[in-house]
Amino acid sequence: MTDRMISRRRLIEAAAGTLLLSGCSSQDESSTKKTKKQDKIKKADASSEIKHLRDKDELYEVYDDSGIVCMYLTVSRGNSSENTDHSWTEINTYSVYDYADMGVTRYQVMGLLQPGDDKGPVAGEVGYGEEAPNATVQVRGQTSSTYTQKNYKVELKKGKGTWRQQRAIALNKHMGEGMRFRNKMAYDLIRGIPQMMGLRTQFVHLWVCDQTEKSNDTFEDYGLFTQVEQLNKTALKAHGLDKSGHLYKVNSFDFHRFEDTIKLTDDPDYNQTAFEGMLEIKGDSDHTKLIEMLHALNDDTQKIDDVLDTYFDTENLVYWMAFQILTGNCDTQNRNCYLYSPLNSKVWYILDWDNDGMLRKFELSLTGFSDYASWERGVSNYWGNVLFNRALRSKSFRSELDSAVKDLRSYLTEERLSKMVEHYR
Repeated sequence: MTDRMISRRRLIEAAAGTLLLSGCSSQDESSTKKTKKQDKIKKADASSEIKHLRDKDELYEVYDDSGIVCMYLTVSRGNSSENTDHSWTEINTYSVYDYADMGVTRYQVMGLLQPGDDKGPVAGEVGYGEEAPNATVQVRGQTSSTYTQKNYKVELKKGKGTWRQQRAIALNKHMGEGMRFRNKMAYDLIRGIPQMMGLRTQFVHLWVCDQTEKSNDTFEDYGLFTQVEQLNKTALKAHGLDKSGHLYKVNSFDFHRFEDTIKLTDDPDYNQTAFEGMLEIKGDSDHTKLIEMLHALNDDTQKIDDVLDTYFDTENLVYWMAFQILTGNCDTQNRNCYLYSPLNSKVWYILDWDNDGMLRKFELSLTGFSDYASWERGVSNYWGNVLFNRALRSKSFRSELDSAVKDLRSYLTEERLSKMVEHYR
């Protein structure tokens, strides 16, 4: 946080000034004749054909995401019924672990989000010229919620508009990442890899005006964040996927069966809190298909090649894994990804999420500090994960992984990365 400040009253006055300037056929014949016997209709088995995922290139051409967008956020107290009757200080004090100890949900505040440029809010953007809150704000993330500089989730209320067709705005500080641009860089790279699904990102300069404890019209500079498209039903639809499908955020899950926790919702012993400690439910809540896949995967009598052919897209698995290995994004053994499956399909896909740990080996060597062990470099990083442990025992899977690694290695060239680093700088 710096000493730079902007008068909120001046922004509102400028916004107000700009606004002032501105038929059926007959069946009788056929009934008298013998009806020709209809051949048996041949129907395709939807579950037998694995469809490779492909992102929508045109989705990234609507906005210029190469620069920095300013966002002005005015926070205020709400009410207890919405869990928004809290101060900005409280929001920035507690971590996800503190909330678990207290046995309460994460505190929120009311917020007025107004995107713009370095001069203030811009006409045509959500919240422009408004004074009433249009969103709720809370700290997001797990481990990152313990840091002094927080990540934020700004949730625009229904009927209050969207920002780039998104209501959930995730702003990530990446405090533990020295360059602060690695996650953006990863998604910019993924855009050039057809076999991987990406998300839209944008650098954001955040300014916050805190009105939760006293009257205030001054915005404080909170510095640089990376906005990452929240992976939810809206994002699935935008990227051409099935918004009615199954979607789980992997919080801590290594594909063991976990029969005591991974249960159907109508099971008397079902505990959603425990379930979501492993897999956060973001889509359909019928876990039947997930349990079927886990049964097969953890059944050693079933050949892994058969399991992969039935329940996974090997192309998706090997390119996701090759990308993590080559970029050194180690913290992906059992979290920092999503599991997705279309509603009428048995097939599961891994979607990329959280890449701020990539390409850090050289930086860590310069500082003389390493938070990764040697076994976390390469395929051994995934030996504790049932899915990849079994998959890596398959000769055909290893062959496809080898091809994917070679393909991406020719793409992730020093020349390409150097140009991107220069641009971010």
